[in-house]
Parts: sequence; structure tokens; C-alpha cells
Amino acid sequence: MVDAPLGDDPPHGRSDSGLVARLSRGAHGLGAYVALPGLIGLIGVDVFLRYVLRAPLPWGNEVGSLLLLVAFVASLPYCTHSGGHVRMDLFYARYSARGRRRADAVSALCGLVLASVLAYQSFAEVGRMYRLGSGAYLIDLPYWPFAAFLGLSASVLCLQFLLAIGRGFARIPEGMDR
Repeated sequence: MVDAPLGDDPPHGRSDSGLVARLSRGAHGLGAYVALPGLIGLIGVDVFLRYVLRAPLPWGNEVGSLLLLVAFVASLPYCTHSGGHVRMDLFYARYSARGRRRADAVSALCGLVLASVLAYQSFAEVGRMYRLGSGAYLIDLPYWPFAAFLGLSASVLCLQFLLAIGRGFARIPEGMDR
């Protein structure tokens, strides 16, 4: 459903093409153009060192997992903005325009609950992780910046879901609900 280039707003997202959409695209860019290439480079170097030089990076898996987390979490708000999520088209295609908007609002409400819990827990853990010095075992890399990024991304996702709920309950002119 989503074939819009990174810089274009999808047709159903024009109403939120402001700050939330820019934050979503920026986070997606960080994940797609920084974290994923970094992960690919890390895996390539680790494979070369492991199988050619017999000297693997001991911390490669930990850093790779964190980069994968950043790539995934950074793209969630943009995926929501562009409508790239999975839905049951078997039922969805049979709904009227109003029914589709209502179904989108209900799914956004469920997503809002999940994203809110994720944001709350992530921010709640940042202080504890910082105080305790929680981090990777094999490299001096603290976890708290990743938890903070997860919380920020989940917060932007919450805003996306709130906008989707608003669109779902917006008044649709008569005759446009078929």
C-alpha cells in the first residue's frame, strides 16, 4: 500500500504533514540511512574477521542487536504515517469509507495503548539504566541512550496514532461514505 517516496506525504496523511510527519521521516532516515548501513558494515567486517582472519569482534552481536533495534524502532512512526502496516483486507475492502475510517481509528487506539506503554516504560528505565551503568557486556556502550531513543520514537508513534484517531472520527460529507 505504501509506495510513496521518503520525502512525499501519502494521500491520507496530508493533514499531519507538519511537525509529526517531519519527525517520523527524520527518525526513519536515521534508521534506514545510518543504522542499517552501520549494521551491514558491522556484519561484513565481523564475517571477514571471523572467517578470514580468525579474529571475530567479540562485541559484534551486541552492537548489531542495538543497531537493529534502532533501525526497527526509528521506522515505526513513518510506517504508521504512510499506512504501511498490515491489515485484514478481506474485511477492510468491504467497508464503506466511513467504516474504513472507523476501523483505522480503532486500530490506532489499540496501537496508541501499546505505544504509550512502550514510551512510558522506556522513559522510566532511562534513569535506572543510567544510575546502574547498565550496558553491553563486551564493549563500553551504555543502554540508556537506546532506551531514551525508544521512548522518543514511541512518543512520536503515539502522536501518529492520535492523529489517525482524529482522522477516523472526522466528519465525512454525505455521499462520500461509500
